[in-house]
Amino acid sequence: MTAKYTLEFILHTKNSSPKMIKSSLAEFGNDLIVDESQEQEEKCNYRVRMVTEDPTLVFDICSQLGRIRSMKVE
Repeated sequence: MTAKYTLEFILHTKNSSPKMIKSSLAEFGNDLIVDESQEQEEKCNYRVRMVTEDPTLVFDICSQLGRIRSMKVE
């Protein structure tokens, strides 16, 4: 049985949309939620939550889209 991790983080990106982020990550996990973060005043912060078997791969993909902040892995 493979371990599954719940990831929650803020992705700061100026060149992406929630739809683009979802399409980039959809094949790497389940229960994917991407929405605008209300914590920051800037409109280019997105809260991402998903379940995956490979957090490193997800973070590598997201680092190509922008800067990862407030990361939580369970």
